[in-house]
Amino acid sequence: MPGALAWAGLLSAALIGSTVGGVAGFGAGLVLLPTLVWAVGTKATIPTLTVAMALGNLSRLWWSRREIHWSVVGAFLSGATPAVALGAITYAGSRAEALSRIIGGFLLASVPLRRWLLTQDVRIRLAHFPIVGGFFGFLSALVATVGPLITPFFLGYGLRRGSYLATESLCALGMHLTRAIVFQRYALLTGDTVTVGLTLGAVMFAGSYAGRRIVDRMSERTFLLAIEGLLVLVGAYLLLWPSSS
Repeated sequence: MPGALAWAGLLSAALIGSTVGGVAGFGAGLVLLPTLVWAVGTKATIPTLTVAMALGNLSRLWWSRREIHWSVVGAFLSGATPAVALGAITYAGSRAEALSRIIGGFLLASVPLRRWLLTQDVRIRLAHFPIVGGFFGFLSALVATVGPLITPFFLGYGLRRGSYLATESLCALGMHLTRAIVFQRYALLTGDTVTVGLTLGAVMFAGSYAGRRIVDRMSERTFLLAIEGLLVLVGAYLLLWPSSS
């Protein structure tokens, strides 16, 4: 169980991250990820983040629940659900040091990849979402948060603002619940993991509400630059000094 200093860092990261996620539809997991690696170790990070993000996405979904595009959710999860289960099984059998390097590499790669996707003027149809869900569902089981990478696909379909936030949140919630079921099967969801995750998730309700209130006021450019800077710093750290626990 984290100490007092670690708890302070985790709760602050949960509040900040969920506020960011309430504005942009992603970012909560990215803010929490490095703090969790420091506080609970690499192996426990993704199971803990899974619990926290499930509640976090539920809270973000709640404030925009009337704008869900159910057809997109169904298509995305039809591919994502089996892929997440397979990815979670892979995660359960991986060594902590290898996982640390995978997460670090993903964080570094996500910056140029997200920018490239946004410049391609991607044209997305409903039939594409099972494929998108399958690919990113597997990846999400290893790194927990793929929000920056799937954002261009939802935007490319034409979802905006509340409809984007609600639909992406429900898709993410489905992936988190699938991952939690598999982690429970492999005993990765311990009492401490669930306690920390639920506590952080509860704090994220407040942040999601705040984010929804300021969604029209925050500079998107400033936000994205801050998130990308964090991705590069944490990604490089995990690659160069991978955790063994």
